[in-house]
Amino acid sequence: MKKVLLTILAGMFAFGSALAQPTFTIGLGLNHGVFAGEGREENFNEGTLNTVVDEYGAFTDSFVSVYGEVGNEVGSIGISYQGDVTTPRNVNEANNDKGSGIDNNTEVSVDFESVFTIYGLVNLPLNLYAKAGYVHGDIVINETTRSGNSYADKDLDGFVAGFGYQHEADAANIRVELLGHAYDDVETNNGVSTAGNHNKVRVSNMIGATAQISVNKTF
Repeated sequence: MKKVLLTILAGMFAFGSALAQPTFTIGLGLNHGVFAGEGREENFNEGTLNTVVDEYGAFTDSFVSVYGEVGNEVGSIGISYQGDVTTPRNVNEANNDKGSGIDNNTEVSVDFESVFTIYGLVNLPLNLYAKAGYVHGDIVINETTRSGNSYADKDLDGFVAGFGYQHEADAANIRVELLGHAYDDVETNNGVSTAGNHNKVRVSNMIGATAQISVNKTF
């Protein structure tokens, strides 16, 4: 994926050189988002499905992002990189024992890391713009389990779309934008064969919404 991103970035500059009067923009943003999804965990005991747990969860987080664009008065194409987003830590207390002090609980949290967005931006009247893009990143699973098994990390893929407003000034421009997110379903397991104590987790219907305020400079 990194090679693909570098190729797209090189293509952006090739696209800019092909324009009659290309502009280049760099920016720094502060984001606040809310994300949600549905999860299903299937637990097997020596090959037999033992329990199935379905849950819905949502959380909020703030993060910074940086972006670069090349375009003209009609629109631009860009690439952004965002800081890590971390879910709350979920604790499953062993045998529902809340006061024994035994350190054999299962604890899981997820980090969304190295998240890039390749996007197109179309300028609209009144300094408004429409924006849509493709998202790719890494889902890093942090777990402490009683069995000592771990869940494999996975890729994050999805799409974003939304609108924004840019206030233009001589020193720097200010943008305010709202984006909606939709991500592909993700499935992972604990690395144990289906004939053993195999655990499988599937997260579906992952969505989100972010608000961003950013400062940028166009050259």
